[in-house]
Amino acid sequence: MADKTGVYISSTLLRTGKGQLVGMLLSCSSGTPTVTFYDNTSAAGTKLLEIYIQVGQPQMIWFSERFALDFTTGLYLSLGSNLCATVWWREF
Repeated sequence: MADKTGVYISSTLLRTGKGQLVGMLLSCSSGTPTVTFYDNTSAAGTKLLEIYIQVGQPQMIWFSERFALDFTTGLYLSLGSNLCATVWWREF
């Protein structure tokens, strides 16, 4: 098991295979403030979490190990425009 982190400004595939979404820091300067995480290798299929971020109001979300969101196919991050996301996840 390995913990990973990354900072992203556009939609991207974070992981192929099993793992857990552990936490995120999200901010939006303007534009479309919607962040969606998928249990997939693309922006389709099962949504794990969808969050609306208020412009200029960064949000930190952290899950304890018990409540971390499991994914099986992969972890795909879909970001609206002008968003920045720091994401923590765990690989299995």
